[in-house]
Amino acid sequence: MKPQILGVFFGLLFLSISCASIQDGEIKLRLDKSNCFQEFYYDYEEDKIPLPLHTIAIPESLQENFSKPSINIANAMGILELLERYIVSLEDFYAGPSLDKRLSQLELYQKLSQRISFAELEISSESAELRCEEERIDHIASYLKSREGDTDARLTVASIVVGAAGAILTTAYLDQGNTGEYIALATGIAGATLGVIILVNKKKVTFHHERNHLREIWEGPKTTKYFPASVWYYLNYVYPENVEKLSKREEIVEKWKGLGMFENVRQKDKEEKLKKFFGEGAVYFSHELVERASMYEPAWFTDQSHDAGLKEPFQGVGSFARKEIF
Repeated sequence: MKPQILGVFFGLLFLSISCASIQDGEIKLRLDKSNCFQEFYYDYEEDKIPLPLHTIAIPESLQENFSKPSINIANAMGILELLERYIVSLEDFYAGPSLDKRLSQLELYQKLSQRISFAELEISSESAELRCEEERIDHIASYLKSREGDTDARLTVASIVVGAAGAILTTAYLDQGNTGEYIALATGIAGATLGVIILVNKKKVTFHHERNHLREIWEGPKTTKYFPASVWYYLNYVYPENVEKLSKREEIVEKWKGLGMFENVRQKDKEEKLKKFFGEGAVYFSHELVERASMYEPAWFTDQSHDAGLKEPFQGVGSFARKEIF
């Protein structure tokens, strides 16, 4: 009877472990295929990034008609000179209207429109890629959590069945020497084993992210492969009057730190996590994927804010023109 009881025990143990080590073929397919990544990489030198706004002499015509954030965004797009020429052309036209002056003014307006539209396209593309990657990670994390829940449910049912069977068999063999004790011992160990497996039931996947925007935001290099020069300038510019002296990029990093993912942990664990999140790929558990996904929102939200800000100089141009007309 003892070998039979032990056989039942090891059979249950094998079944439990098998449930906890299910291969996630569907997840691997999603990991291997992603439509978020762009094939384009930026390749520019540091001198292609606009000079800091506070180091540039801003013409009075711009200071009188545009807010400082608008002027800074215009500087990020490299259109300060074009914007000034347009304002001067408007003033010149209304001072002495002529067809040539009007055509010149319209030509400058068209150039401004094209430059702003191109910048909007760049930023919208970046923001869309960041949001897509966030949603992709969320989807994989949700899938893993669902599989963990299914396994937990099966193991919990198995634990209940083992406990009930042990109680019944122990009672049935109560008058047959030590058999009942062996049954109680075996089912008790099996139940405890199932409980432990439930606790350690954490599914994991190898998640690749060679195109890692988060790394560039964290490290803050002089130039980047994933952000255009105008966006990188905007993210790194610090207004001199800013009390906290933090750029948009540094604010994003501080928000990440505020999530507690890299703080209040052992130095060894912190180094491993930094290497995992800002490397080219690693093995992730579901809760780590949730953490990684949460890091994307401040990034694409800042991109969206920049996108909205791009319209400010152009709206200012329209307001100025209407003011001159009326």
